[in-house]
Amino acid sequence: MENQAGTESYFDRSCVEIDLDALKHNFEEIKKATTPGTGILAVVKADAYGHGALETAKTLIDAGAAGLCLATIDEAVELRKHGIDVPMMTLGFTDPSRFKDAVRFEVEQAVYSYEIAEKLSEEAVKAGKTCKIHIKLDTGMGRIGFKTDGTETDEIVKACKLPGLEPYGVFSHFAVADTDDDEYTNRQYELFMKQIGELESKGIHFAKKHICNSAGILRFPNMHLDLVRAGIILYGLMPPGCPEPAVKIDLKPVMNWYAKVIHVKTVPAGTSVSYGRHFKAEKQTEVTTVGIGYADGLSRRLSNGFELIIGGKKCPIIGNICMDMCMVDTTDLEVRPKIGDKVIVFGSQRSADELAEALGTINYEITCDVGKRVRRLYIGG
Repeated sequence: MENQAGTESYFDRSCVEIDLDALKHNFEEIKKATTPGTGILAVVKADAYGHGALETAKTLIDAGAAGLCLATIDEAVELRKHGIDVPMMTLGFTDPSRFKDAVRFEVEQAVYSYEIAEKLSEEAVKAGKTCKIHIKLDTGMGRIGFKTDGTETDEIVKACKLPGLEPYGVFSHFAVADTDDDEYTNRQYELFMKQIGELESKGIHFAKKHICNSAGILRFPNMHLDLVRAGIILYGLMPPGCPEPAVKIDLKPVMNWYAKVIHVKTVPAGTSVSYGRHFKAEKQTEVTTVGIGYADGLSRRLSNGFELIIGGKKCPIIGNICMDMCMVDTTDLEVRPKIGDKVIVFGSQRSADELAEALGTINYEITCDVGKRVRRLYIGG
């Protein structure tokens, strides 16, 4: 079995290869699908869905991203400390104790209650600075946001007029844009625009309006407004179950997850493998041990059946996946594997969607769950 040249010489047991050229390609494809004049915010929260926020942010900024979306103030501060100076916003909760950092590092904040706005205002005034805010409206996600039934309009106006705050943006989030429930998505959009209209009638105007997530970008071009927020599609994956988009784009997986063969042995019939003895060989079996386990993000629920790719062929995992290793049956391979051979978990040769389906989850979780101890190797870019 011949090793593919390149990547495996740079890691000892497991790594994810991040293709920055594929990332840039995906951004260009998204740009084609985005209404001219609409800016693209790159969602790099959760360490860019496991891809590494710093390197992906640099690539996406070079490609033309209008700004970055983060989940936490710490994610934003980390990027600022590494020299990223483009507009950034947090999409959700920031504890008031961290508003000092939000103001200091110029991180635009999601505001979804008057109490939050008031405390953020106090910090901005204290620092003698102005903090840009994005008013978050709950149009049907049921998570966070001001109500859009008109009962909190005056509260939003009051929040936007606080000293030290600039009501720069207003946004909401689609709940089912990646399904065929277009009626609900249209209703969310109508509520969003109606609430903005009510605020404008009271003298509150926003420079940037945004509601489209990845599915919204592809399926509802009439809703692109000033900004769109590209997430999973940046990384070459479609929102699971998403209907045919209005505009077809060519996405390339950015993450390839590899491991290495670390041991090979042949065992006689009746031999048990791994904890619990849940696998017993029915015949003489070639057991290949791979240097990857559940501490690396390979879920233990994939034990006894899910297949890893070795030598271009799918080989079933046998026995329980261990913390740092797992075992696969390579008996049927034509060429015996060798220590150091590359093992493919997912990537360009096999989608992360296969793991998601086997686990009853979504591809977002698969890439996010790749462990921090798994080395990130960046190519291209």
